[in-house]
Amino acid sequence: MNASKTDILSLLRQVGHAVAQLRQTLEQLELPGLESAVQEAQAAVDSLNAFPGGLVGVRQSIQALPSPQKEEALRTLDKARLDQDVNAELLKAAMQRNAALQAYAAQASASATYSSEGGVPVSGTGTLLGKF
Repeated sequence: MNASKTDILSLLRQVGHAVAQLRQTLEQLELPGLESAVQEAQAAVDSLNAFPGGLVGVRQSIQALPSPQKEEALRTLDKARLDQDVNAELLKAAMQRNAALQAYAAQASASATYSSEGGVPVSGTGTLLGKF
């Protein structure tokens, strides 16, 4: 059982670190590091989901920990949950800013006139423009 206690604490620390790193990247608008931060966070969450017994197994493993380790695990999990909630809001805001920038760029371009097909040409769709 000791190996699983070490495993769960290590796993929770990994998840906590990855989610906190993503939050820092989003808060500082570090676009070059965003893709790797998202991938690291997703890999950590996938590892958590793949834990033996799934999330039920994670809960059982945390409950089986001695008091000081259990408290550390719960604090780490609470902080990761908070960081993940903030990340969701930051990503939502970034997507809204990106949509606004794309609309502005489309209207400000020299080709922002209606085409014979009845639409407004938009270039660069699907990419982040600038720093949000």
